[in-house]
Amino acid sequence: MATHHMKLTHFDNFDIDKAANDVAHQIVASDPELEKRMKFETGDITEVQEKLSEYDCIFLAALVGMSKVDKVNILGHIRKYMKEGGVLLVRSAKGARAFLYPVVEEQDVLGFELLSIYHPTNDVINSVVLLRKPAF
Repeated sequence: MATHHMKLTHFDNFDIDKAANDVAHQIVASDPELEKRMKFETGDITEVQEKLSEYDCIFLAALVGMSKVDKVNILGHIRKYMKEGGVLLVRSAKGARAFLYPVVEEQDVLGFELLSIYHPTNDVINSVVLLRKPAF
């Protein structure tokens, strides 16, 4: 997506796992133009505050928050600090795929405007929940 559809977009990637960030950076480094637009930060997303208000769109990976409680707490933290009117794309799961990832349900995203939920019917593992933080 970053290579073919969002060719001018800058991406800040946060991961709690330094090894995962290192691997991701190595993958991106194979494309010098893409590498210029990617930044990798290692740390707990619940410690990121003001920076979240800078983004028009935030992608939350399925593996962020491996328990329901952790996932809901992370969603609340992001909602608190993200930009009003900003979009949050959350990767989730449904059915048997829930054995791999926590399921994000409508009651987990209180305080957001639910824009769409998509559950794939093919080999794609993750569902997508698209949300917007209301502008008050």
